[in-house]
Amino acid sequence: MKIMLIGGLGFIGKHLIRRIRNLGKTHELSVFDNSEAKLRNLNFINNNKLKIEVGDIRDKDCIEEALLKYRPEMIVHLAALTGIGRCNENPSFAFSVNVFGTYNVIEACKELSTKLIFISSGAVYGESKSGRTSEDEPLNPNNIYGLTKLLAENLVRWGASKFNLEYTILRLTNVYGPEGDKYGIQIMIKKALKDRKIQIFGKKQQMNLVYIEDVVDAINHCLINPLSSKQTFNIGSNNSLPINEIVLKIIEILNLGIEIEYLPMRHGETSTFRPDLSKSEEILGYNPKTDLFTGLKKTIDWYQNELKNR
Repeated sequence: MKIMLIGGLGFIGKHLIRRIRNLGKTHELSVFDNSEAKLRNLNFINNNKLKIEVGDIRDKDCIEEALLKYRPEMIVHLAALTGIGRCNENPSFAFSVNVFGTYNVIEACKELSTKLIFISSGAVYGESKSGRTSEDEPLNPNNIYGLTKLLAENLVRWGASKFNLEYTILRLTNVYGPEGDKYGIQIMIKKALKDRKIQIFGKKQQMNLVYIEDVVDAINHCLINPLSSKQTFNIGSNNSLPINEIVLKIIEILNLGIEIEYLPMRHGETSTFRPDLSKSEEILGYNPKTDLFTGLKKTIDWYQNELKNR
């Protein structure tokens, strides 16, 4: 199968590339990403012998040329400006990448009848209104990031109705694991190792954490399972805990004297979100395997080794 990863040199993309490479020659893989991402990842690109197309997702012609060149049967669309803070600071850029960029991908897909796996976010829901939030719950995002993902989802569904686009939408919760330096848990771990300090925005809000390899499992299910077409799935875990408890687990694993600094909760942050995973379990066979302690331990070990190597 010919697979293209758009935004494939980011946190999730690199883990997915390793998984696909481990499958042997079953898949023909190409990656579309920007020049900055390429420069940051030259060793990774060379080690994995990747076919790279450099361009900007906001450039419609550039996306179309890349798809016509590689003619993928599947696209995993990972490119996005993520994070509440980054999107709030630069909403125009968030809309141009997350919304207009997705529109360009959809337009390019229709020329080749390519299936699109769109990586969305649990941020499209806003607050959980019940014990666990299913895919059919109302969508009411609290922040710019969630809003841009919701608009992009609507574009994907529009493409399905207008062009019969084959798609799968995955709404991820908070992904953590080795690498992914811009993500919340990794930022906390790095600051703890460097400064012996962790900052918490708020205290009681709950986070649902999902380990990176479980996310890769979910994407892989969508690549091979025809029942995933024209469906939307929650991808998360049963690890929903107050942020304060998560930080205490990190400190326990580190076994260091760590100062906790409590800061005001950020504007637009969700207080409680717990995904209902029954649909993804039933149709995809998705079963998150990594418990929180194990996932945090693997992540911390990776950053400690990275620090030693430096």
